[in-house]
Order: sequence, then C-alpha cells, then structure tokens
Amino acid sequence: MSQSIEQTTANLEINNVQNNHNQQNLITEFVKNIKNYSIVLARSLPLLWETAPKETSIIIILVLLRSCIPAISIAINKQIVDGISLALKSPESANFRTIISLVVFWVTAIFIENISTPWYNSAFINLADKLTANINIKLMEKADTFIDITNFENSKFYDELELLQNRASAEPLSLLQGILEILAILITLVSMLILLSTTAWWIPALILVACLPQTYLSFKLESEIWNKIFYKSPQSRRMRYYSNVLLTDTFVKEVRLFDLSAFFRQRYVAAFEDKYQMISQLRGKQAFITTILGILSASGNAFSFCWVVLQALAGKLTAGSILLLIQSLAYIQENINRLLQSSLILQRSTLFMEMFFRFMETQPSMTVSLPSKNVPKPLQSGIVFDNLEFAYPDGRKALSGISFTLHPGETVALVGENGAGKSTLVKLLARFYDPTSGNIYIDGENLKELDLKEWRKQIAVVFQDFCRYALTIGENIALGDTSAMDDLERLKLASEKSEIAYKIEKLSQGYSTPLGKQFDGTELSGGEWQKLAIARAFIREDDAQIMILDEPTAALDPRSEYEIFNSFAQLVRGKTAILVTHRLASVRLADRILVLKAGKLVEVGTHEELLQKNGEYATLWNMQAEQYQMSY
Repeated sequence: MSQSIEQTTANLEINNVQNNHNQQNLITEFVKNIKNYSIVLARSLPLLWETAPKETSIIIILVLLRSCIPAISIAINKQIVDGISLALKSPESANFRTIISLVVFWVTAIFIENISTPWYNSAFINLADKLTANINIKLMEKADTFIDITNFENSKFYDELELLQNRASAEPLSLLQGILEILAILITLVSMLILLSTTAWWIPALILVACLPQTYLSFKLESEIWNKIFYKSPQSRRMRYYSNVLLTDTFVKEVRLFDLSAFFRQRYVAAFEDKYQMISQLRGKQAFITTILGILSASGNAFSFCWVVLQALAGKLTAGSILLLIQSLAYIQENINRLLQSSLILQRSTLFMEMFFRFMETQPSMTVSLPSKNVPKPLQSGIVFDNLEFAYPDGRKALSGISFTLHPGETVALVGENGAGKSTLVKLLARFYDPTSGNIYIDGENLKELDLKEWRKQIAVVFQDFCRYALTIGENIALGDTSAMDDLERLKLASEKSEIAYKIEKLSQGYSTPLGKQFDGTELSGGEWQKLAIARAFIREDDAQIMILDEPTAALDPRSEYEIFNSFAQLVRGKTAILVTHRLASVRLADRILVLKAGKLVEVGTHEELLQKNGEYATLWNMQAEQYQMSY
C-alpha cells in the first residue's frame, strides 16, 4: 500500500515537472515569437519611411488623430447624458453652456473624422503603390548581385524567390494595412480601457486576460499555415505550369493534337489537392480554437456588462457611466475582433517580410576578387583551360580533366553529342560558375582574379536557349550593347551579318517593330528569333575579343545554318572564337576541333586529321553526312 502511494506521489511529481516544463516552453516560444516579429517590424517600418516619407507622415498623423476620436466621442457622450440627466432632475443646477460646448466638440470630432478620410485614403494608396515598386526593385537589385547562376538552378532558392516575386504586390500592401490598422486599433483600445477604468479598475484587466490566449494561439496557427504554404510552393508552381500549358499559345497545337487537356487538368487538380488538404485542416483547427477562445472573451464582456447594470440598479452609477460602458464594450469587442483579423494579416505579411529580409541578406555562392585585375587587351598568349573539373550541386559531374589552350585569333569548334559538356565549358569561360577544381587562365592571369564585368564585356555569346524579348526589333538587337540603342547604322550592320535584315526591311515599322504577343507585337518564326539573337551578339563585336556561338542554329534549315556559320567565320577573323555544336556540317570552318564525350576531351585536331583517326568525331560525321547528303 505504501509503495503504491509512493509511486502515485512520484508520478504526480513527474507530471508537475512536465507541466512546468511545457509552460516554460510556451512562455519561451511566445517571447521568441514576439521578439522575432518585433525585429521584423522594426526593420519594415524604416522601409515605409524610405519609400515615401511625405505619405508616411500624413498617414501617421491622421491615424493618431482618427484613433482618438471614438474615445473622445464616448467621453463627451457621458458628460452630455449626465448633464442632461442633472438638468431634468434640477433645472436650476444645470450648466447649459457646458452642454452646448460638449455638443460642439462632438460635432467637430465627427467633422474631423469624415474630412480626414479622403486624405488618408489618397496617402495610403500612393504609399502602397510606391512600397510595392520599391520591394520589387530591391528584389531585382539583390538578384543582380548574384554574379553566378548557381542559385537560380537551386530549387529551394528558386521557390523562395518565386514566392517573394508573386506575393510582392500583395504582402507589402497587407503589411502596411496591418500596421496602420493595428496602430489605430491599439490607440482606440487603450483609450477605451482607460475610460472603463474610471468605472472599475478590474474591467480592463478582465478583458485583456480573456482575449490574450485567443490572440497568441491564432498567431501560432497562422505561422504554421504560412510555413505549410511555403513547403508546398513547388505545387503552386506546378499548378501555374499546368494552367499555362492549357491557356497559352506555346502549347496550343500539341494540346489539341494529342488531346492533352484532360491530362493537365487532372495534374492541376492533384497538385491543388496536395497543397490545400493540409492547409484546410489547419484552417479548420484555427477556426475551432478561435471560436472557443472567442466565447471566453465574450464571457468577460458579458460579466462586466451585468456587473455595471447591477451597479446602476443599486444607484451607484450614473446614466452616463452606463452609456460609457455600453459604448466602450461594443467598441472593445469590435476592435478586438478587428485586432485579431488584422494581426493574422500582419503576421502573414511579417513572415513574408522576414523571408524578404533573409533573401536580401543571402550571399552569392561565387566570390569576386577585390581588388580585381584588369582584363588583358588584346589577348597575347591566349586562354588556358587547366585540368577543369565541374560538378553541379546535385552531384552530376559535367566535366572531368579538361585541358587545352585557346590561342588568340583562333576559331575552335566544340563538338559532341548532347550532354557532352560543351555548354558547361562555355558557362565556365563566361564565369557563370567556378570550376569544382582546376582553373582558367587569361594570358597567365587566373580568371577568378579578373574584373568580372570587364571580362564579360569581352565576350559575345549566342546561347542555345537564347531569349526572346518583348521589345522592338532594334531594342532586341541593341541589348547586346545598349550604347547602340539609337544607332540605326550599327543595328542594320548587325542584322545584315546575321541574315535577318531582309526580313526587317519588309516590316512597315522596320527596327521599331514591337515583337511578342504579350503586347500585341509581331511574332517571328523560331529561325528568325534565332537570327535576331545572333545579331545581338554581332552588335558587340567591336568591343568583344571572344565570340561564341553555343548551338545557335538548332531552329535553322541546313542552308541557313551554313550561311550563318560562313558569315560567322568571316566576322571573327582576328578574334578568338568558339563554335559549339553537335551538328557537324560546318565545323570544317574552324581551325581546330575539340571533341567532348561524357564530360571528357577525347580528341583534338582539324577536320581531316580527326577523320583519319577514325574515332568519335569520324563516327559522328559519318552518321550526319548521310542526313545532309554530303561527302567528304
């Protein structure tokens, strides 16, 4: 028996320790959350001032003014009702001058509240527009500091960036709205609680105790919901992708030909259900808990109201005090509900801003040498690729043991099947990545130590995944060198070299012709877009020492391909050039051919030398010679 009592006592002590531990954890978590929100808000508020100091000043003044009006009005109402009650009981003791003054003050408060509204709305809308633009500009500026492209190929980083981009037009506005709303509500609540304390000190304390658990738990659940939304952000991207497949012109032909509509709708629904199933459960849990705690809060108000009624019946409170309590409780209940809703909105926006500030603090994965060295102009000894190794972050090995020298003024062709590592080698030369091991030397200087912006100005590239800009034809070409934006002669020369001038001359607006369907512009064929991208590289040829065509003719017919390569060979005379291709019809124009296979350099030589070796190059050539009906 005594052993059972001892065991029970021990269990109770363990439970007490666990309860105390849980309570301490809740307090610690609450303090931590409050600290985090305070830090984020403290960083967000200066952003408002930086964005629009004039509008921010107007809004703060008007919020402070408008928030005090309800309490002032209720206090005036109490005095008026008590004054009128006294006048009805004993007219000789009534102070009608005071009553009239109070009425004037009440009317003035109402006028101020109504007159300030349009000015507040105007300043708020202006600040909201500027804040959205400022957030987007900061995102773009920060993205520009990532000098390599590694982050943009990281799915987690890209998900976060896309979430920031998609919510940048909504969350900063919600943040602003939430801050102003909560500021106004808090001022109103504090003033109301002060008024109530004149009736009984414990009424404000009871109301606060009843509403705080509701506020805290709602915050906690909203934070959990936001985290789930971010966790499921890849599903959001899938939903947008499946929707775009069915709603844009890019896929319209194949969707109809292969009857893919039902397939992509099903994929959309599956992604939607996966994303929202867990979130909807959390929303239901949030609604249930908020309801229970709302009953607790309402019970506190009900108890206070009943107490005041009993006090009034006992003759201990005036009619004005009853009116004050009724109006104050109504305002408090309404504002607590508003505070809860605004706090949830503000919390979500605060979590967005926390992610925004974290993104702004993200460091580039590739460093720049400071002070950097000048880029050799012109190249003297050439470019040395010294035992290059490169593996992507996911572990895929793209290059292994690559070593060769690119001599000044030499044209080299990089050939090999898709996935051989040709484009990766070009990206390393442009320093979009740094090698996993090994180095690239420019006239004996390590590429990592050169001025990166100046180095990239020395390179003109046409990538296989070239961009199609929804700009004019002239602007599309001039993006290769923006100093040529208004130089029509340079634009014409570049377009002639890329074999696209004849097409432009047929258009009524010429180089001012807008392109792309996004803004009702003219749409070009795939080959024409490709020639435009080549012109963009050619516009840079006067300044660039290195010209690169990275699989530039995939959308061209054999004749156009030959013409482009032949033109390229003529244009790069005296320059260092790299021609990347897996189609070998025109590689004979190169001084040397480098053959890559599975990330390794397997053969080097001229066209004739490589055919005589009867190795990888000869195999590829013979396979393609039949296709082009060519013979060597």
